[in-house]
Amino acid sequence: MPSRYELLHWRLQAILRDYDMPGLEYIGKRMNHDGDSLVHWYRIGKAEIPLDMITELETEEHYDEDEKESDTF
Repeated sequence: MPSRYELLHWRLQAILRDYDMPGLEYIGKRMNHDGDSLVHWYRIGKAEIPLDMITELETEEHYDEDEKESDTF
C-alpha cells in the first residue's frame, strides 16, 4: 500500500500535469531536513519544501468571467 507521502507526491504530480501552476515546481529528490532519507522536494512560491514537511493540500477552483458555472444552457 502506498504511503501518505507517495500519495501526496502523486497528487502533486497530477496537479502539475493537468493544470498551469506557476507557483508550484517539482525539484527532485534530495535528503530531508534530518539528513536521513531521500524525499521529493517542491518549490512553492520562493520556498523549497521537502514533501515530508507538507501537512495538507488544499485546492481552490477559479473561474474566469466567461467560465462561470450556470444552471442554464
